[in-house]
Amino acid sequence: MCEICEKVRTRDFFPTPKAYLECLNYIQSLVDSGSFLFESKDCDTDRVKDINGDWIDDVISHVIKCKNCGQCFTCTVITYRGSGSFRKGK
Repeated sequence: MCEICEKVRTRDFFPTPKAYLECLNYIQSLVDSGSFLFESKDCDTDRVKDINGDWIDDVISHVIKCKNCGQCFTCTVITYRGSGSFRKGK
């Protein structure tokens, strides 16, 4: 890990849906900063809910990769039972 990745704030769990949505905003800000890129994603970070306000899927995942050192971080949420995390690795 490089000095950029050392500053990334990970989350062991999301206590609420709001915490998950805030984490997605944080992930998007990391990408917008130019230091990270999406390696994979199930959808755009602002499209995790459909027009009715329902989650788009039972499991939603976003993986970002550091442009400097290649370290990946994965955000996954299981919407039907309310668990998830944002952690280092794939």
